[in-house]
Amino acid sequence: MNRDAQGGERQIAVLIDLENISLNSMQWLFDQIADVGRITIRKAYAEWSLGAERRDKLLELGIEAVPLVRSTSGGKNASDIKLAIDAVDLLYTSPVDTFVIVSSDSDFVPLVSKLRAAGKTVYGSGEENKAPKTLVKSCDRYIYLDQGREAPKDREPTLKKNVEEARDLLVRAVEASMDENGQVKGSKLLHTIQRLEPSFSFKSYGFPTFIKFLKASPVINVKRPKTGDVIIELNEQAKTLSNERGVSEKTWQEIDAAWSERAQKYGEKLPGPRAAADASSILGVNSISSSQYKTLQGLLDASEYLSARWLRKGNTIIHRENKGTE
Repeated sequence: MNRDAQGGERQIAVLIDLENISLNSMQWLFDQIADVGRITIRKAYAEWSLGAERRDKLLELGIEAVPLVRSTSGGKNASDIKLAIDAVDLLYTSPVDTFVIVSSDSDFVPLVSKLRAAGKTVYGSGEENKAPKTLVKSCDRYIYLDQGREAPKDREPTLKKNVEEARDLLVRAVEASMDENGQVKGSKLLHTIQRLEPSFSFKSYGFPTFIKFLKASPVINVKRPKTGDVIIELNEQAKTLSNERGVSEKTWQEIDAAWSERAQKYGEKLPGPRAAADASSILGVNSISSSQYKTLQGLLDASEYLSARWLRKGNTIIHRENKGTE
């Protein structure tokens, strides 16, 4: 059982953006966070012209429906705003120390950042194919609801399909957490991996335990002492990978997708600070200045993929397709 700094049980608030989330995997989500602490608040936000089946499902799950009336086309924004207001209210008036924001909407990134800046732990949860990378990276941990559905029996372990991604994540995590002997304990490594990639779950790679996930990797050695936690260290293949590793094409594509999504809200020009914040989140750094690129222009210069699509102009960046309209 997890405890807070005062020795008491951690208090959890689950706030659900029901405009873009299904209730089908919600009990599974509650089960996943059961060991984090006690869920004291469960609220769902949407326009409530509910049918009997949906209303009964909420009652069955013990979720409070927050009634909102859609008066204009801005009804969806109304539910987002009410969820954010309630979260901030709980931040200052309740003992809640862990928030679970159930949504796939990037508009909640500022809320997540505010809660974390106040010292709270923030989990996110949503559909993998809908959740923007900026939202996933902004959370302490992000749980994909898709994992709550039973996988096909003939499904291969995902590690075999995404072996390069898994190798890179493991190498980065070991490098970030190993001691002066080049070793790290299993529990510390898992914590570091989830910091680097909040959506990480060894089960999503097709393995029932973290140890089996580690043993299946070709880039690390796993040692099991007679007592205590397992010990992990990089092998020669991992060291070669580390020397050759750069930012993958997939990462550039994720930054491009995040900027494109953001640009739809800001118009043709995307503010430089906003673009830099999105890129930093995806790169796993606090800011562009703390990365190897140092500036937004340095980031564009380092990536042929991004520089072919985006142009920096003053304190903004512009998609090159829109340059002709300037």
